[in-house]
Formats: sequence, structure tokens, C-alpha cells
Amino acid sequence: MKKKIIFLFCFTLILFVSLMNHVYADYDAKVINASPCKLYSAQNKGKTATGSCMYADTKFNSLTPVTFWVDSGDNIKVITSKGSVKPPTSGYGSECKSSFSYISIQYKGTHYGYVCNDNIWDGKVPNDYAEEFRKAGFPESYYESLTVMKKSHPTWKFVAMNTELNFDDAVNSENYSGKSLIQVTSTVNDYGYLSVDEADFKWQTDKFIPKDSTTWYSANRPTIAYYMDPRNFLSDMYIFQYEPLTYTENSTNLKVVQTMLNGHYISRYADKYVKAGKEANVSAVYLASLSKQEIGGPNANLTITGNSFNYNGKTYKGFYNFYNIGATSGSNPALNGLYYAAGKPNSSGNATETSYNRPWNSIDKAINGGAKFIYESYVEPGQITSYLKKWSVGYYYALKQGIKKPTALYTHQYMTNIQAPSQEALSTYKSYNSLDLLDSAFTFYIPVYNNMPASTSLPSKGNPNNYLKNLTISKNSGSALNFSGFTGDKISYEMHVDSTISKVTLNATPVNSNAKVTGTGAKTLVNGSNIWTIKVTAQNGSVKTYTINIVKDSGVTTNKSVSEIVDSSGLNIDGNYLTGLTFSTDVSSIVNKVNKVAPNASVVVKSDNKQVTKGNVSTGDVVTINSNNESRSYTVVLYGDINGDGKVNALDLLKVQKNILKASKLNGASLKAADPSKDGKVNALDLLKVQKHILGVSFIDQG
Repeated sequence: MKKKIIFLFCFTLILFVSLMNHVYADYDAKVINASPCKLYSAQNKGKTATGSCMYADTKFNSLTPVTFWVDSGDNIKVITSKGSVKPPTSGYGSECKSSFSYISIQYKGTHYGYVCNDNIWDGKVPNDYAEEFRKAGFPESYYESLTVMKKSHPTWKFVAMNTELNFDDAVNSENYSGKSLIQVTSTVNDYGYLSVDEADFKWQTDKFIPKDSTTWYSANRPTIAYYMDPRNFLSDMYIFQYEPLTYTENSTNLKVVQTMLNGHYISRYADKYVKAGKEANVSAVYLASLSKQEIGGPNANLTITGNSFNYNGKTYKGFYNFYNIGATSGSNPALNGLYYAAGKPNSSGNATETSYNRPWNSIDKAINGGAKFIYESYVEPGQITSYLKKWSVGYYYALKQGIKKPTALYTHQYMTNIQAPSQEALSTYKSYNSLDLLDSAFTFYIPVYNNMPASTSLPSKGNPNNYLKNLTISKNSGSALNFSGFTGDKISYEMHVDSTISKVTLNATPVNSNAKVTGTGAKTLVNGSNIWTIKVTAQNGSVKTYTINIVKDSGVTTNKSVSEIVDSSGLNIDGNYLTGLTFSTDVSSIVNKVNKVAPNASVVVKSDNKQVTKGNVSTGDVVTINSNNESRSYTVVLYGDINGDGKVNALDLLKVQKNILKASKLNGASLKAADPSKDGKVNALDLLKVQKHILGVSFIDQG
């Protein structure tokens, strides 16, 4: 059975007629379907490799230098100046009876060669196709890919599964820390696909937070949207994630299952998957691809060997889990799955759960029981495809199909891996393709959403960290100015300098060494505001902009005494105490108040005798102002914050109570902070004010 290669292209053919010479323009095209020929590896002549091919020269006796896939969406350029060539009568290329066109394709460099141009499609969706898709309920943005599928495989049927959900709402519902994961290693995926939300990423250390084992992380919203968008996977290789998981003749074909598992440890159990699929009314092909995805590989995994394992301090042996059912996220999900397979034993070692023929203490029981679990827990309640097992969005569609208790939206999702449906689909495609079964009568249930965007795409690759590690400002002489309060997550700053300073230099370094910083360097000051921006461009292209406003004093001198500075700055001084602050007053705001009236003055803030340059101040912190060879220190007091943690809570209430009862005596800043009534005594009235503040009834006045 022959396959076809089809191209979708939009091009302008330029024809110059001059002295009977015709010159053709090259044009861009896209590969839409698999090639009609087997791909032969140049490194291993005579052996077929899974994939599609092109021929390196007109004689068709050279092979592509690498093995690679050609599938819908691959961009190529048809080079018309080379013209077309006829296929050979035998050997490589003879499977195509029409002419071949010369093309270039980008795959690990540029590759040139010939491909069969049988059945080139002009890109126009036939009216009868468009009408068929419209009546089925597909939006127009699906038509192009569906047309290619239908032209290539006339026996295929496409069902529009209307989710009745807004696409953005669905994506937002899946965009939570730990819910939608993607694996990143040195060879798999990229950091640009990961979430930088606070729960998923520590920008200060440039570390992503693993959510499952050590290599699985939360995906970011654009990546989730890409994998949720069915239009990105309407091609031979990936469409089988929309194939029903129920039993069919193709899906329980032993040869297909054997082909899928070829080279893997679990291939020895191919007949067991077929038997389990028939009994549970589940696709054996799907069961095999799921098992391969979850635990299969060149070597047996702990979950399918029956070897001993330790769980919560107890050792178990002789249990199997071929689908990783119950393998909830954690430091070692596989152990969670084995504990489930054992029936969640009690302290005596007896199973407490026996559903689906647990405990799975034999290979047959694990494969059969797991298949029944998949049918009853997922397929029967409406999660009828691999796509829906990951993205539970079929609730309303299932209701209309007569399912009484369909799976609730965005819950009961089999896996957190957002790439699992497409990876499982690829395994299925390879098996069907190798056995020439692609033109069988398949039906695909393809989700459709309301208000879908024109398209979705994966974000740029590379590290997304666009934070600054430090930012300093120095005089032209090289000495640093008193610039404090910097923290990478704060993007706007203001500082005041003396009128004698005419130039400054901005210096900044990013947290991630791959990020690029612009906007630094020498700057000339004018009187008043001088606003500059520093841009940090992450490796993946995302940009964060920091704004610095340096206000130059227009006066002649600013050598003021500390008392003059305090009087003019608006700081509230009560003896040796600095009061009138709020619980959100940070170090930089105090520094700015001082430098606004005295740019030459320096401010040092210490907490527990250690200098701090950022963060909120609290009771007991010491603020030292230095100006004109004079230095004075003031201790911060926040009324109600008796223990100096910057908050008012039950511990502060207890300290006031103990002081009143003379069980524990307060002194210094703590004693003053315990007097929110400001009457010079710590009594029941102060206790009541602290209590009301904690309860949110009324808040302590810091003025």
C-alpha cells in the first residue's frame, strides 16, 4: 500500500518570457504527510529506519546523511531552477511513478535532495470538505490540516468534540504549580518552557523547583497552551492521541503491539496486553504505549520486576505496576505506585484496598487489573482518548453522549506530563506505519474550544531569568555612592546626590550569566531628575526593565547637621527613638528621605548588629545618620511589634501580658513598643490595643 507525499505551499510563480527562455522562482512549501518511501540510514545501508526520506541526488543512489523525520509543518524550499527528474524504474525512488522535485530542508543544518511530488495540493480547501468540517463543528482554523489528513487517508473520520469551554479558561485551569509538568534534562526540552512563578522558580539562585523527582518542573502558560491546542497535533505522527481508547480490531492487533514494543524489555508481554485489552474493552495498542511511556525501556524498571522496595520504613516484595497507576508526584513516584499495587498494606502487611484484583502480586494481575482500572476510571466516565486522560475537558461533551457521571473538569488527570499524549501517539503511529495500517478506517475525537486564538506556539528556548543580581552607582572618581535598598524584584529606584556631582556610572550584573544587560555605563547629570533605564534580556528573549531616577540637588552646599537633616526629612524622632513608621517601611525609603535633603549624608541601618540594605525595618533596628563629621543613631520603634519581628501577633500579646503581670520585664525599644496608647505606661489598655490589632478590629496608630 503506497503512501503519498503532499505539500502545502503558497508561492508566486514568476514567468519571464524572453527569447523562449523560462525562468522560475523558487518557492516555500510545507511537508504535510509522510513520504512514500522508507528512510534508509546512510550509516547503515540497506536497513530501514522509522521515518520519511528524500534522495540526495538525481540518480537516487545516495542516501540522506542523517536519519530524520519529515512530517506536516516541516518547512521546505522547492528549488525550481533544478527542474524535475523522473524516477528510476527500480530501486530507491521507484515507488514514486511521477516526477521528483529538488528541495532544501532545515534539519540539523541544510539538507538538499529530491522528493516525489505526487499529489501536490494547491492549498485550497475543497468546498465539499469545508462544508463537511463546518457541519461537524470544526472551526475554520482546523480545515487546512484536516483536509491534508483526509486527502492522505480517505478512510479516516474526524469528530469535533465540542468542549463548550473558552480556550483561555481551560489553559488557566491547568496552569497551576505542580499540575502541568515537563521534563528538563541536558538532552530533553529547555528552561524557556518552565514556569517562573514564585512557587516554581527562585530567581535569586537561578534555580527551578522540581515538582516530581528531580527533573520534572511546572511548565509555563504558553507551553501548556501549545500542548492543549489540538491544531498543533493534526498530523500523522501525533493524531493518535485523539484515537478512542476502546477496543477495535486495529487496536488489539498483536503485530502492532509487538512492533510498538520492539527492543523494549516489556515486548515479552505483548500477548498479555492484547488479552487484557480484549477483556477490559481497552485498546491494547494504547495499553502498550502507556506502559512504554510510563515504565518501559531497554532495561526492566523496579515497578515490573517484583524486586523488593522500601516504603515508609517497611520492605515489600513481589508487586507489579505496569502503568504506574497511583504513582502520585513526589520524590519517588514509582514507589507510590507500587504501594498502590500492593493494595496499600496495613501495619500487618495485609492489603486494605482490593479493587481491580489487587494486590497485583503477579504480572498477569498487574496488566489485567490495570487495564480494568483504566477503563472504569477513565474511559467509561468519558475520558475516551489519551488527550482527555491528561486534559480533562470533556465533561459537557460526555453529558451529551449520555454518560451519567462524567469526570469533572480539570480533575482526575492520569498524568502530569503535558507531552505524554503526543509521545504516546507517536509510538502508536510508528507501529501502524511500519505495518502499513495507516489507511485503515480510524475515527478521531478532536477537541474544539470556544474563542481559540489564531494559533499557539512554544516559547523561545533558553533560561528565562531576567533579574539583576546587583546594581551599584558610583561617582566618576570610582567611589561608590550611598545607594541602598536594591533587590532584584524591585524595578524602580530613586536617589538624591549632591550638586557637586556631575557624572555617575551605573553598574549592573544579571543573576543568570546568559542574560544581557544594556543601559549601564557613564551618565552625565543635570539639575533635577535624571531618569535612566537598564534592560535585562534573558536567554529566552524576555525583558525586564529597571528604572533609576537620580535627582541632582541644584543648591550650592548640602553640608547639614544631623539635626537639620532630621527636621527637614520628615522622620519622627522621639528622644533616641525613630517612630511614626509603618510595618511596610523599608530601608531604602529611610535612606531616600535623608538623601533627599542631604545627598552627601550616609545612612546605615543595622539589625542585630548586622548592616542591612533592603527589607522592612522592625522594632530594635538601629538607623545611624552621618553628615558633616557628625554621627547620630536612632532605634526604630513600631508600636505593637514588641519582639522585633516586624509584625503584631500572639507572641507580642503574650509579652505585654507578662510585663503587666511582672512575669517578664520589658526594657528599651521593646518597652516603648509595648505602649501603643503612648501614655508612658504599659497596662490593660495597651493589651487591648494589641489584641484588637491582631483581630483586625482596629489597628495601632504609629503616629
